[in-house]
Amino acid sequence: MQDTAIQRARTTDVIEGYRLVQLVGRGGMGEVHQAVQLSLGRTVAVKLLKQELAKDEQFVGRFEKEAAALATLRHPNIVSIVDRGKSANTYYLVMEFVDGQSLRERMRNPDFDAPRALVTLLQVTRAIDYAHQRGVIHRDLKPENILFDEQAGDIPKVTDFGLAGFDEKAGQVERNLTQTHVSMGTASYMAPEQAVDAKSAGPRADVYSLGVMLYECLTGELPVGTFDPPSVRKSGLDKRLDGIVSRCLKPAPEDRYASAGALLADLEKLVQFTTSLPALSKETKAQRLLRKSLEVGKRVWRGVSLAVVLVAAIIIAMVFVRAKASGQAVAAGVELMTDFGQKAPLSTPGRLDKDTRQVTLGDGPDVVSVMALGRTPELARGAIVYGEPEGATVGRAVVDAELIGDGLEVSALVDTEPIQPSALEPLWALFRGPRPDARSALMLLGDHGRYVALVVSGSGDEPTLEWSLGPDKRGVITAPLPTKTEGLRLALRIDPETGELFGVVGAERDARVLGTGVWLGPNWRQLLSETPRFAVGCLDGTCAFKQLRLQGIALPSGLSPPAFPPEDVLSAPDDTADAPGGGPGSKRVVTKPPVKPPPTVAKTTPPPAKPPPARPPVKPSPPPKKPAPPPPRRK
Repeated sequence: MQDTAIQRARTTDVIEGYRLVQLVGRGGMGEVHQAVQLSLGRTVAVKLLKQELAKDEQFVGRFEKEAAALATLRHPNIVSIVDRGKSANTYYLVMEFVDGQSLRERMRNPDFDAPRALVTLLQVTRAIDYAHQRGVIHRDLKPENILFDEQAGDIPKVTDFGLAGFDEKAGQVERNLTQTHVSMGTASYMAPEQAVDAKSAGPRADVYSLGVMLYECLTGELPVGTFDPPSVRKSGLDKRLDGIVSRCLKPAPEDRYASAGALLADLEKLVQFTTSLPALSKETKAQRLLRKSLEVGKRVWRGVSLAVVLVAAIIIAMVFVRAKASGQAVAAGVELMTDFGQKAPLSTPGRLDKDTRQVTLGDGPDVVSVMALGRTPELARGAIVYGEPEGATVGRAVVDAELIGDGLEVSALVDTEPIQPSALEPLWALFRGPRPDARSALMLLGDHGRYVALVVSGSGDEPTLEWSLGPDKRGVITAPLPTKTEGLRLALRIDPETGELFGVVGAERDARVLGTGVWLGPNWRQLLSETPRFAVGCLDGTCAFKQLRLQGIALPSGLSPPAFPPEDVLSAPDDTADAPGGGPGSKRVVTKPPVKPPPTVAKTTPPPAKPPPARPPVKPSPPPKKPAPPPPRRK
């Protein structure tokens, strides 16, 4: 872990009893430090929840959920927990310190061959099977979360259970903090059902992630789209691996291995590997009953203690309940689609070019109508500008221009700035909670409240792509792309050939696609609207949208979209009785990865220039006349 360490000075008295040495990693929820436990003088890893997230009950619950998951697991291939607690400013976990590289770093080493990869994935699968037997589902397996413990014989260890779920069928009490129809995890390693609804992801979602890592370790590539079997991508591999990988990566969960243990049995046939570690003994019925009784007793005692505290501090509790209600995290798209009631028709000069299927706001001979809902922006030189909010903090502006074409692209240059706090901000925060972050959104709107939104924040956090195209067709993709708060180019594009929806952040050489594409299908207008509308939105800050452009995209000459309805690919009947949302006939979204990377900026080919008119021939000029002789001089 020293190779990826991030050096930064920190105070040494953040946590009593521990001395922080150096920062070795940073994630979305917090930081991981190498530290020394002063009582024993040993090196440990301390994970600190971000101070701003420590005020949010949802993130605190997820942080404590990771501690609860690790506390139930004792396995040589899983990082163990040492301590947990709360300091003056934040929450922390103390874990054993793993001093080796991650699996991602090992994969870059030429000596990391197929036999070493199989031994590594065998041990990781053994750890996940152990966790599943105890009702813990990891839900974020990826090479960065597998660390090699060099002091313990260079064995791999699974870490980062921050998104773990608890399986009620395995005897664990549900501690699910994931909202329904919300995608959480790492896009390249998520199972299809987890990309749609992380709450419904079961043990077979971990099996899918293990299959992705196995394929990547063997071939050096991710299994994107219609991928070749491992033995085709790399010669010399055992062809039995093709069937194992294919079964792990089945789109439908019921077609995959029924458990990590079943996958482990097939891998053990291919790996000539023995370990000196003793076999783990299974719990007897009496031990399991005693453990469950102790867990129930602890929960009852915590409930009684909490009730006493709430009764004794009812006035303080009312203040915090109010702060909690004002600080609950709501998706930006959901807030922007609120029925505000207040409308204000606006207009701006622009250009409606039917020949190029392009609409631009700004200089032009046409008048473009804009309907403002909620906050009312100012329109100046084609820019839509939201100033400091007065009263309402959320608003959207819908451009009344029809988008024609087999595909489309909308783009804008976006500035996002937070509200400048006043001197009394800390006092007001005690009653209404922390002020939400400023956010800007580029949107496509359809019928019946359907929308797609590309959202960026005023603090430079990770951008998100949100979509809601029906009761069971919702999701969120978040990717760690570099962003800025001023002059950030955003674009939403629907590919005319495949019907894939992409969110693009940045422009020209800096343009990056956010995560993977959302596969809508060639009949995407039936999901969104026959006449979709372009909109922008602003939440809790000042937002400016400049250089707004709407471009309809036609299929290349001679091509036509595939002739099948979107139901064949976006939703499929699910006959599983305990599937989320109902039994037979319920729908689930299947988001396909992109077949090919989309162009980040749609360019319109200008018509060929007319040749300049031929010039008439130039007549040769006559020769110059001889000058007349000077008159004679008089004497």
